[in-house]
Amino acid sequence: MKSKYIHILNQYLPANSAEYIADLIIKHKVNFKISKPRKTKLGDYRYPKNGHTHRISVNGDLNPYSFLITSIHEFAHLTTYNKYQHAVTPHGNEWKKEFVKIFTPLFDFVELPDDISRALHNYFKNPKASSCTDDRLMRVLKRYDLNNDKILVENLKIGEKFKLNSKTFVKGKRLRKYYLCKDLLTGRHYRVNGLAQIKKIQ
Repeated sequence: MKSKYIHILNQYLPANSAEYIADLIIKHKVNFKISKPRKTKLGDYRYPKNGHTHRISVNGDLNPYSFLITSIHEFAHLTTYNKYQHAVTPHGNEWKKEFVKIFTPLFDFVELPDDISRALHNYFKNPKASSCTDDRLMRVLKRYDLNNDKILVENLKIGEKFKLNSKTFVKGKRLRKYYLCKDLLTGRHYRVNGLAQIKKIQ
């Protein structure tokens, strides 16, 4: 069973990390699912109930480093639940300690790019609810995304057009980490994160 897990996980994770994740799956008896892309989340953890065991799902379209970080994120939820059940907040200090504890051993045998390693160590000082809410870590991880034909909203000039989720927008003024962008079809304005991956329209 372990060799089967490793064979599958090797397709999604950085080199030398699949066995570590496989061991976590087996140790905690997890129903681990590689999910179709989801726009609202990178991964998900469900605690045991109604006859189900622990369940973790991670989006299969993530780059290897994002897949690894998201997997550890969800396993930290699992170990936090095992220790405290519902007595603590989902991303409180207890979860943060578990995230750092589970991820730290990987530095000994997984070769991470220098920029990701630095960003992770900075992230460890105060892990957010999601790697997507840490701008510095997210910006570094996006350099390794599989969709290399896409760029970030923040890289466009004001007034340039782009496509996002099958809609066409015009980039507007900056609102902190967001940009006020106009939907060309409806004329409505939306706040779009500057780190959102989009396709520029020439």
